[in-house]
Amino acid sequence: MILTKPRKLILDGETNSPSVSDKLNLSYSVDAKSKQLSFVPAVQQIHSYTQPSINRCEVFFRPEGLCSEVFYQELSDEEACYITKKQLKWLLEFVNIEAKNKDFIVNEVFVNIEPAALYSVVADIISLRDILTARDVKLVIEITERKPEALNIALIKEMHDYGVLFALDDYCFSHDTRCFLLSKACIDYIKVDVNSIRELSDPSVKLNKYRNQSLIIERVESVNDLDICLQVKCVGIQGFYLSRSVDINSIYVH
Repeated sequence: MILTKPRKLILDGETNSPSVSDKLNLSYSVDAKSKQLSFVPAVQQIHSYTQPSINRCEVFFRPEGLCSEVFYQELSDEEACYITKKQLKWLLEFVNIEAKNKDFIVNEVFVNIEPAALYSVVADIISLRDILTARDVKLVIEITERKPEALNIALIKEMHDYGVLFALDDYCFSHDTRCFLLSKACIDYIKVDVNSIRELSDPSVKLNKYRNQSLIIERVESVNDLDICLQVKCVGIQGFYLSRSVDINSIYVH
């Protein structure tokens, strides 16, 4: 096993499933420090010009009152495991109860998972995949860039063979330590910052190396960013210029 044994957590109500509400409230302590957090579930559309019949979205949980990027970057491994598991359980409850018998308007749902947390949430990922598949929706797990040494290739391939799709989030063309996964036939998407595309001297030549993966361009926040996206072959464009994040209830027909 690649993952190291986590420090002991003291969790309040760990065995209780989260209720389907507009927030996910957590209370826990780690290293003798008590923490209380509230997360707001939201979605952002991933726009497609080349595949207009495919509707994709990313589901994420914003920590109330905190910068999301900084918050997730500073999590310890055990915090990442605990919080990720609670978020997935909330999402399972949402799809299975709140959105039950409702028509989804998306074909693919993207969810971020940190490498250090992946091993601890396999059962939750499989359950979510099964529930979404029954609704004709595919699950795509975005593997984040933090601590890639924790990745278990065999586990990823096994889940991929079962029908879970995978993406590399915030991929860096020049020096990404997750690049070894690209040759394992288990990565379906790479998601890159629009500035990474802008910095390529010859995008068409460089991107040809990734022809086995579909490209999604993120952080598109201006018309100039959009122009960059339209000059290369990509299946999805994501960013505030095209759409803001909205309430998670937007993924189904009311």
